[in-house]
Amino acid sequence: MMKNISSTWYFWVFPLFAILISGYLLYDYFEQRGPEVKIRFEEGSRITPGKTELRFRGVRVGIVNDIRITDDKKAVEVFARLEKHAAEFANEGTKYWLETPRVSFEEIRGLDTLVEGSYISAVPGDGPKTENFQGRIGTDLKNPLEETALFKLETQRLDSVSDGDTLFYRGMDVGTVTKVSLSKTGQTINVQIRVPWEYARLVRTNTVFWRKAGFQAKLGLFNSFVKMNSVDALLRGGIEFATPTNAGAKAKAGNTFILLGEAPKETEKWNPVLD
Repeated sequence: MMKNISSTWYFWVFPLFAILISGYLLYDYFEQRGPEVKIRFEEGSRITPGKTELRFRGVRVGIVNDIRITDDKKAVEVFARLEKHAAEFANEGTKYWLETPRVSFEEIRGLDTLVEGSYISAVPGDGPKTENFQGRIGTDLKNPLEETALFKLETQRLDSVSDGDTLFYRGMDVGTVTKVSLSKTGQTINVQIRVPWEYARLVRTNTVFWRKAGFQAKLGLFNSFVKMNSVDALLRGGIEFATPTNAGAKAKAGNTFILLGEAPKETEKWNPVLD
């Protein structure tokens, strides 16, 4: 009996060795895992569990594990596992946004997503640990790293305005249209705009917004003119705004304004001091 046991002991070496290797790999897997974060997005059509990565400066810092519809059915929650070396991306203040391609005459961004698929860019925060974050879509901001103020415009007819359009002040790009939606009552269209903080002072309580036409013409016998704006505005449209010479107080983020179909006649005479 002892002879049989001693002659077959080596048959147990390979299973034992396999168990030890598996145990080590399992330990190493959990040892390398970072914390899990939950990111809320308005929609998740371009996010794929197991494929969509979280990246910082092009380097992977995590990957999406799961995506679910929120209980209120108004958004989606993306569950992502961070790498161990990227634990600071679970700090309060971290920014997450879904990169999407955008092409205009002013910028080309996110074209790598056409080849590699969409990914979520991130910038770490420096606050306390948390697992809940609000994500943004890449077209929300011209530069997703800069701080912005959010305002809302209302109009009864949308015409040429759409997501990603430019917000102009005196012909200069100072913001972006980030979302267009129908109001709850169906009576108006809501247009959401974002303005970088450096330009937020331009928006006052009495500021006027209107749809920017790329091409304007007036033909008459004695008073005719033809005006063509930038090529980007010509092809994409946009929104322009101005403030009366007697400027009101600085508008608070979240304020709502009426979006007019065209500029009021007196806007060309307005020349406020906005400091």
